[in-house]
Amino acid sequence: MTAPDLTAPPAWPPSSCVPCTRVRVPGKVILSGEHAVIYGAPALACAIQKYAFAQASTSDALGVHLKVPEFGIDQQFSLLQLSQLAQQTQSRHQQYLDASGLLPSVVLNPTEFLAAAIGASGLVSLLSNQHGLVIELSMGLVAGGGMGSSAALVAAMLAASFKHLGQPLTSTELVLKTTQSEHWQHGRSSGLDPYVCVMGGLQQYQKGYGERQVLNELTQYFLVTTGKPESSTGECVDSVKQQSFPQSLWQEFSTVQENLRTAMGLNQGIKVLDAIKTNHQLLQQIGVVPSRVCEFISGIEARGGAAKICGAGSVVGDHGGLVFVSGLEQTLIEKLCLSHGYRVQTMRPDLEGVFYFD
Repeated sequence: MTAPDLTAPPAWPPSSCVPCTRVRVPGKVILSGEHAVIYGAPALACAIQKYAFAQASTSDALGVHLKVPEFGIDQQFSLLQLSQLAQQTQSRHQQYLDASGLLPSVVLNPTEFLAAAIGASGLVSLLSNQHGLVIELSMGLVAGGGMGSSAALVAAMLAASFKHLGQPLTSTELVLKTTQSEHWQHGRSSGLDPYVCVMGGLQQYQKGYGERQVLNELTQYFLVTTGKPESSTGECVDSVKQQSFPQSLWQEFSTVQENLRTAMGLNQGIKVLDAIKTNHQLLQQIGVVPSRVCEFISGIEARGGAAKICGAGSVVGDHGGLVFVSGLEQTLIEKLCLSHGYRVQTMRPDLEGVFYFD
């Protein structure tokens, strides 16, 4: 049986309007520097061959018809509704920033989040009174699992829509517009997810800027799915912030990131493992690695490997999202994952970032 091509766009229903614009945007994983990047330290992140897809086409009905089967979304929005949802979401986010509102109240549900992202993007001003837009989204990413799913989905949606309306966005514009909605999701986004998803490749990211790194073949690296965290990225970030860790701790994260970047670039296997182990210890120190995930990582270390969460982690529950693993043979990591009920995949980098099929 032939394996499905996960890099190809979905087979959209033939009822979709033609012509259309189709876009693919990769997800991402943070290899080092999660949490620390918010405090100005550099992070090392890589786009991966798991994608969000978007298709934009013209409609006779005014406004925007949004279809996202994975979320059960099939809804028509007027231009006024899109603008109002953007204003309301932005207002709730400002209340959170002013400490007069809670982060979970900013984004009410996926439908309103995506509609608000459209309304805040400037897309409304491009839609004439003569026609509307159908936006169809699909995703091969795990929502809330540390893969940057919300950034990839919004970036794909905006890239396809703006290009279809004859106003294609530059990479910089797309990153900025996507980061706007990431703030709603995470409270204060570093901008890493949108940047890496849009640009692709292995990136060292710091304070809004990325630098593409030389990427050797990553055949010995794996990603383990431990389950969707019970706390959101924003809630994890808030929990870490409330502990008021000294700046020296974030400098330790910075040193580890540099050690990992250098070791990966030079294919220094032992130093890669040392850096990953140290990174895991720092993440334990800030309290974002669930105990069950710690047990799993201890089992990997006992067998000569190294592992760490590669996202925000979780401050409650047993699930920690993705775990980055190195130093073990595939058969051994598969056996360990089976005993914990986890799933494993080889890490396959995406080098293209935003990709237009048409």
